[in-house]
Amino acid sequence: MRLQHWLGDTIARRFVSTILLAFGATLLMNALFVSFAGVWGQQSLSEAGLLNSATTAVRIMEAQPREARPAIAAAAGTADYRLTWYPGDMPLRITARLRDNFSEALPSLQALFGDTPRSIIFFASDSPEMNEARFEFEAARGAKAHFMGVQLLDHSWAIFTVPEWRWGLTSRMRTAMELAFALASVLLLAMVTARNLARPIERLAAAVRRFGTDPLAPPIPPVGPAELRGTIEAFNAMQARISRFVQDRTVMLAAISHDLRTPLTRMRLVAEFTAEPHQGKLFRYVDEMQEMVDSALTFFRDDASQEPFTRFDLPELLKSIIDDYGDQGIALRYEGPDRGTHHGRPHALRRAFGNLIENAVKYATPPTVCLRLARGHAEVSIRDEGPGLPEEALEQAFAPYHRLETSRNRASGGVGLGLTAVRSIVRAHGGEVRLVNRPSGGLEARVDLPKAQQDTAGG
Repeated sequence: MRLQHWLGDTIARRFVSTILLAFGATLLMNALFVSFAGVWGQQSLSEAGLLNSATTAVRIMEAQPREARPAIAAAAGTADYRLTWYPGDMPLRITARLRDNFSEALPSLQALFGDTPRSIIFFASDSPEMNEARFEFEAARGAKAHFMGVQLLDHSWAIFTVPEWRWGLTSRMRTAMELAFALASVLLLAMVTARNLARPIERLAAAVRRFGTDPLAPPIPPVGPAELRGTIEAFNAMQARISRFVQDRTVMLAAISHDLRTPLTRMRLVAEFTAEPHQGKLFRYVDEMQEMVDSALTFFRDDASQEPFTRFDLPELLKSIIDDYGDQGIALRYEGPDRGTHHGRPHALRRAFGNLIENAVKYATPPTVCLRLARGHAEVSIRDEGPGLPEEALEQAFAPYHRLETSRNRASGGVGLGLTAVRSIVRAHGGEVRLVNRPSGGLEARVDLPKAQQDTAGG
């Protein structure tokens, strides 16, 4: 991959940047943890080796003559503590409280010193016993110093002065907190980065789904990494070509409508001067051809039209169709909710449901219309109690010019585009329609209408 490509806004660069930022964020969070947690974020002096160092220093001092011990004490000091040797008794009143101040460390110290019994005390610069202390110590202004006194075998004392006692956390707890801070920083950064990368992909996916039902949908803004921008630009170009094709087809259908109707009108005029009995047949043939042309043009025009998606009351739409049949003395039954909002093209759906109900009324019995709504998804079932259809005809019924009524009598049936138009309308909504024979007898038309993609696409 070329360096220039790496330096641009690409998915590869975003991944590498995320990893580097996550690494830096982890280091920063650990540093902040140590800084703001103060002494709690550092190792305790016990874990840092103070007890072992103190034991070693005491043993060395005991092995040396008394005159060498001050120098040894001065040399034994570290950044964590300062050691002072007192040749006589402890220059501080020893109380029971001082012996128990740091009871959790006493077993460890006693184990380090072995079987030799020793007096070990812990106190601080603000301990009450310090009011009677007979030794001096240097401490920073306003700071609190801590002390550990260990009695040697000759009853002299070694006093360890710690300017800042680090009680600390246990190593397990500190490791757990460091991991938690690292995980939180990486997770937060990963979520932000992933969201920034996923948002344009989600917009592209929503636009693709929307394009499935609306070829004239607006183009997608080319935003995001370079690879994704290239994909969006290619999709926009493809969408523009298909939109032009749809528009060209609409213009062509308008021209066909004009060109076909003109010769049909001339044929009717010629039939006026034709003698019987051929005149009646000619009129009937012209009427049939006119009906087929009008039906085909209506189907193609409706298929190419772009009625806008809108929110409407689907139960109310179905009940209005049922009421229209009721005005004609045909009783249909409705089962479903009284109210329910759906997102789609209401006029197109009214035509689709009307065609299904009309087929049931013509070829079977007045049907029952059932509706089920759930989270934007709609399922409409139109059930009649007629003879049903042969299994092989359930799918063929949706083919253009395939008529359900077998007598081929146009007085009782259309030209065979009704179910084709139904499937076209339903699929334009991202749904599906199918016919099934009911076990109890009769035919059921099931229409599945998923949640409209315009909801997710922002339309």
